[in-house]
Amino acid sequence: MNPSGFGGGGGGYPPGGGYPPGGGYPPGGGMPPPGGGGGGGGGWGPPGGGAPPPAGGGGGWGPPPGGAPPGGGGGWGQPPGGGGYGPPPGGGGYGPPPGGGGYGAPPGGGGYGAPPGGGGYGAPPPMGMMPAGQAALGTRVQFNGDGGNLFKTYLLYGVAPLLGAYVVAGIPLGLGIALVDSIGGGAVVFMLIGALILMAALVITPSLFMHKFEEFYYEAMVIDGQRVQYVGKLGEFMKVQFVNRLLIGLTFGIYTPWAMVKTKKFLCENTLVNGQPGRLTFDGDPSALLGTYLVGSILLTCTLGIYGPWFANNLFAFMWDNTKLDGRPFRFQKDPGGFFGTYLLAMILSNVTCGIYLPWGICNILKWEAERVT
Repeated sequence: MNPSGFGGGGGGYPPGGGYPPGGGYPPGGGMPPPGGGGGGGGGWGPPGGGAPPPAGGGGGWGPPPGGAPPGGGGGWGQPPGGGGYGPPPGGGGYGPPPGGGGYGAPPGGGGYGAPPGGGGYGAPPPMGMMPAGQAALGTRVQFNGDGGNLFKTYLLYGVAPLLGAYVVAGIPLGLGIALVDSIGGGAVVFMLIGALILMAALVITPSLFMHKFEEFYYEAMVIDGQRVQYVGKLGEFMKVQFVNRLLIGLTFGIYTPWAMVKTKKFLCENTLVNGQPGRLTFDGDPSALLGTYLVGSILLTCTLGIYGPWFANNLFAFMWDNTKLDGRPFRFQKDPGGFFGTYLLAMILSNVTCGIYLPWGICNILKWEAERVT
């Protein structure tokens, strides 16, 4: 490498002195300092060859120490001895250019232009994309339950036990009624037995069906690509439901939010995710649900069920927003208007078919709910 600059034959780069050939920048002279004369060549160089000429004297910064490079130009070559440009004489840094101000826009005007390679710095994310760290709708939770399977569960664990209970309870009831004239007060015993059987069926059957429904619901669900399974015991579930119903009755329905939270916690505690317990948790506060429940119940009654989609969306949001998988929370995206069609269709067809369509309607509602969990 030539010690006096880049390029063959001495001088700066390119041969002939500085950049561009024939002088500093701009060609033929250099940029005079603000307020100075324009003639005389040179360009802006670093200090080191003396102070800049007085204002109006023209010329710009003088040549570097040792004279200008061959060719008559005025650009700066590499300093003698190689290396880079050290600090200016006297220490410190390079101050602003003469005349104050800044260095202004780059030569040629405009700005610094597009980044190298063209194309700009990229367009903003497409409309509708979720923010970073938040999953898109329908990607975290999927529900694949089938109305036909739920219908079988409904018949086996909802309808059949009640029908069986009516038949069994009807025997002592019928005997008591038939024997009331012959045995008098003794017939009351038969009637009480029949009534107790029927009451037991009315208490046990709903809990039995709910227990089997939860098994169906969780086994048809996939969360973050992992299978889910409910493994709760029927006896433990029935205890929770018995206490819930008792307190709901005693408080005229006020205890319902606490019953819902208690049930949800029990379900999460007894649910496996990918075969592992304790991963699904629920930390909802029932007092926070109380206002939503009371207002929703009143409006549901006053609107003859029309408020149902809005009420359901609020309940969905409360349940999912307080549920976590391995500490990562879920979020439910409310859309009561979008839910109205699904809700209305389920109600109409269930009534028209005397309840036969209800399992299919419930599955459609659960699929809609799962698709809006992020």
